[in-house]
Amino acid sequence: MFYQFISFYIGMAKYYSWRCCRKALFFVFALLFTSQAMAQVNYKGGSNVQLLYGRSLNQSGQLATITLEHFGDLGAFEHFGFADLYNDASLAAPNLYLEWYPKLSLSRATGRNVSLGPISDVLVGGGMNVLFGGDQDFFVYTAGPAFKFRLPGQGLLQFETYYYKQQGSEYNGTYQFTPSWDIPIPVSERLRFRFRGFMDFIGDRGPGTTQYLTQPQLHVDLGNFWDKPGKVYVGSEWRYWRNVVGIAGLDESILQANVLFSL
Repeated sequence: MFYQFISFYIGMAKYYSWRCCRKALFFVFALLFTSQAMAQVNYKGGSNVQLLYGRSLNQSGQLATITLEHFGDLGAFEHFGFADLYNDASLAAPNLYLEWYPKLSLSRATGRNVSLGPISDVLVGGGMNVLFGGDQDFFVYTAGPAFKFRLPGQGLLQFETYYYKQQGSEYNGTYQFTPSWDIPIPVSERLRFRFRGFMDFIGDRGPGTTQYLTQPQLHVDLGNFWDKPGKVYVGSEWRYWRNVVGIAGLDESILQANVLFSL
C-alpha cells in the first residue's frame, strides 16, 4: 500500500547535486547577513508525518521511510525529535531510528536578550540517537551549545555544536556540527515553497573516519491551492551520506519523493 501511494509522486523528484546544495546554503547565509535588523519570530515547527520513497543514485537498492517529527517549546525549554521506520519498499521488519534534542534558551531562561550580531539566541542542551535493528546496537549521546540566527518571518536557521560520544569502549568522543534550516519561500499568493533540512558533520571516533550526512528537502505547499495552507506538502529529499558510519569510501546517495502532512 505504501509503495503504491508514494510511487505516484516519484516522477516529481529532481536530481540534487552537491554543487546545487552548496549554492542553496550560500543563498541561506546571504539572506541571513542581509537581514540582521529584522526580528526573529519564535519558530513554531509543530508536528508532521512524512512518507518517503527513493532509489539509490550510486548503487542498486531502494528505501521507504515513514517519519514522525515534532518540534515544541514550553517556557524556556524547547525540544526536537523524530522517529524513522525504514527498510526497502515492502517496509517488512523495518528498522527504527530515533533522535531527540532538548534545549534551554538562555534568553528565555534569564529574561535577558542573549544575542550578538546575527545570533538571536544561544541555547544549551544535548541529545540522543538510538537505532533498533540493523547489524548492531547503536546509541549516541551529545551535549553542547546551539546558536539561532535572525531570519525574517517564521523561518528557522540554527547551528548546533556538540560533543559526540557513541556507546562502545572502542569509540572515542568527537565533535558534531549541525546547521539546520526551515525557510518558507513564497513565490506568489498561491505558489509557496518550503526549503528545509540539515547537515551533520561528525569527526573521527577512533575506528573509521570523519563523515557527513545531509538531507535537504524542497516542498511545495499543496494545501495552499485549496485554501488550506501548511497542511500538505509535496516535494523531494536528497539523502547524501559521505563515509557512511565512518567507513572511508562508502557513500550513499538516495533521491526520495516526499509527502508531508502537518498535524
